Amino acid sequence: MDYNNLDRNLVAVLFPGVVKNDQRAIECLGGIRNISQVYTQQNKKRLGMCYQPENPFIKKIYADNNKTAGVLLKVRVKKSKVDNEVKREVICTTVLGRVKKIYRFDSMCDFQYLPILKEGTSSSPPKCILEEILPSGVDSFNFITDPSPLFVVPWNFTRFDRPITYAYTDRKYFAEKGDTSPQRDDDVHNKRRSERGERQTRFQFNLIDDLPTEPNEYYIKQKNEKIITSPELKQEYEIVKKLFEERPIWSLNLLKFNTKIKFVSLKMIIPCLAFHLKTGPWRAMWVRYGYDPRKDPGARIYQILDFRMRHQGGARSMVTTKDHIIHYKKADRVRNTKNRNRDELLVSEDVAEGAVYFKSGMVPTQRQVLYQFCDVQLPEVQELLAEEPPPGYLCHEKHGWLSPNVSKTCRDHMFRNVKQTLFSNHNTDLKIEEASSDDESNSDEDLLSSVLNEADETL
Repeated sequence: MDYNNLDRNLVAVLFPGVVKNDQRAIECLGGIRNISQVYTQQNKKRLGMCYQPENPFIKKIYADNNKTAGVLLKVRVKKSKVDNEVKREVICTTVLGRVKKIYRFDSMCDFQYLPILKEGTSSSPPKCILEEILPSGVDSFNFITDPSPLFVVPWNFTRFDRPITYAYTDRKYFAEKGDTSPQRDDDVHNKRRSERGERQTRFQFNLIDDLPTEPNEYYIKQKNEKIITSPELKQEYEIVKKLFEERPIWSLNLLKFNTKIKFVSLKMIIPCLAFHLKTGPWRAMWVRYGYDPRKDPGARIYQILDFRMRHQGGARSMVTTKDHIIHYKKADRVRNTKNRNRDELLVSEDVAEGAVYFKSGMVPTQRQVLYQFCDVQLPEVQELLAEEPPPGYLCHEKHGWLSPNVSKTCRDHMFRNVKQTLFSNHNTDLKIEEASSDDESNSDEDLLSSVLNEADETL
């Protein structure tokens, strides 16, 4: 046996089927380019597989990247037939490399609704109607006016990717406190999360009620108890407290970006210093206790700006979605996660600069971002913020201290800047994406193998 390739790192894909055509199997996985993108962006994408890549109605199944320890062997077997019996003899065995990571398709594959229609008698063969219901791009106007087969596909069949044990029951609500029945602790049929014991610090924005001026004793007590076991929490508390003294309104991502403090510590520190606004011009923001943005016109710079990528010129397709940024395994809905590896559930707490600050020449990290006006560092936006509200102007429940058209004008300036940046930096990528998948050559396969080997060496 040859052991020379043991230092070669490989990535395995456990294909759920008998592979007779390698090229066809690669197409079912999305192609060489898609496999390479999934491997290089493991925290953003999952490896999908469908047996009919050309059919958009097929529901894909997804595989996760798991650690493993194995060796890939190439075995040559000589077959001989003696007295109607086939005998196999191993001639040689070669080690191709070691496998440290593997993609397994262990999720459910839902019932598939295929575009097939039977015409005539029941014994007549089924007919594929994919071309009749799917536009080809060169159809005439008659494609819309002429009647077509009725083919309606449900958008989803189940919320879970893996099978779970479920018992049908009429029980729909939580039991009362006095209920001592055995079904009281049943967690399978609970339709909503149990209520938490601590007091909430969230505030529904309005122009009448008073805002909180001091934290609840529960959070102060919780922080003091945590400091006993984690003394570093006291220093982190002082850092966040100083930031709230300098700036009364912060977002959670902005605090993460500026302090680099873990979310486990921040969720205990922030409720001791600020309350959370659920709605209004400062929604999703943390406001310092005792500060009322409704009475201070200067608070307009801390209002939120909901920026979303538009579809003009294909710019939206160049920016990934928020769900993929947060954690690609969120699509894998698994109910029981108690026995899962903690490392698999760990999400990176690093916040990119583009998620909290908008600068000229910078592209947002996702298609929708909540910025604060003061963090949009464009001259056109800062000029709009510099304008003082007219005398006697009161805070509006929706627009705050800004006029209604300010948000739209700022979004126009931001998207114009993003569009110019994208098309100036992605000209080469656009040419590559426009190429047909049929034109892929062996250079793509060489590129994929080199990328996988280099990525494994860096890990």
